[in-house]
Amino acid sequence: MGTTPDRPIVVGIDGSPEASRALAFAVRQAERDGCALWLVNAVHEIVPVGPMLPLISGEPLVDVGHQLLAEARDAVEEHSDGRVGVKLQVALGPAVEVLAAAGERARLIVLGHRSASLVERMFTGSTTFGVVSRAVCPVVSVPRDWAQEADSHRVVAAIDGSGCSAEVLEHAFAVAALRGARVEIVHCWRLDPFYSYLVDEWSVQEEWGVQAHGIIDGLIEEAARAHPDVPYESDVEYADVADTLVRYSAGAELLVIGRHGHGALGSRMIAAVLGSVTRALLQHARCPVEVVPPRPATESSREPVEADQAQTPTDDSPLSAPDAAAPVGGLSTGGASP
Repeated sequence: MGTTPDRPIVVGIDGSPEASRALAFAVRQAERDGCALWLVNAVHEIVPVGPMLPLISGEPLVDVGHQLLAEARDAVEEHSDGRVGVKLQVALGPAVEVLAAAGERARLIVLGHRSASLVERMFTGSTTFGVVSRAVCPVVSVPRDWAQEADSHRVVAAIDGSGCSAEVLEHAFAVAALRGARVEIVHCWRLDPFYSYLVDEWSVQEEWGVQAHGIIDGLIEEAARAHPDVPYESDVEYADVADTLVRYSAGAELLVIGRHGHGALGSRMIAAVLGSVTRALLQHARCPVEVVPPRPATESSREPVEADQAQTPTDDSPLSAPDAAAPVGGLSTGGASP
């Protein structure tokens, strides 16, 4: 999946350890891509400060946002020895909408994964799930236990043979080329246990294996042609999809998966419905997960970004989120269980 050279990497900053891990990941990616970072702190316009206290305006938190971004900028300079440029933005509005809107002018969004409690999920939802379902650019979720030093030179690409598989493979090979890594392509499927009582599961497995190899091999050959120097291997397994991909994610540098359905369209936020496998991987994968959105049918079919949204962010410049769907996220940039 191609990127625009002058587009930055967006990082959600909220002062949490998860955001710090996301920032470290983004710095390394920016060094590989030769691009800048766009650090965004989202502040709700109305914020509940406690169960027994009234709502307060989010304006007092803008100063806190400026401080968090200044500290993040210092961390970027330290990690990159000043090689990575930084733009800062305090944005007024729900985090999901702010970050997804920023993604329209970015090559990548990077978020730290944080498991929320049941109560938090009921009332605030998941910022990671919300951004992944809406963004028009790839989104990376960095898990809690990601270790920056644990480079295995292995990028896992999970494909299902659908239309988005070609885009996932194209993106995975491009990422692996930048990292000097090999690509491990995984395709897995298993008949629902309910139906195994009604049909000969062994026969289904045999037929599926033959058909899967025929489709997958063609897709892989097409993607590998653009990156002949990137080594790869493919694995087709008759097994539970989520469990298998979580197993493959152990020790990998990155797990690349696709997303069905379009997210943001111009100034309107249209959420794609995340499947159970995508949600499970965002929650349980043991390496960073990059979710690749479907490519628009034609670039001209996308509505132009409104003038006030297209402005390049300046250091510490507050910006309100565009009109969008009902708020789904909070101040955190973490994920939550399905």
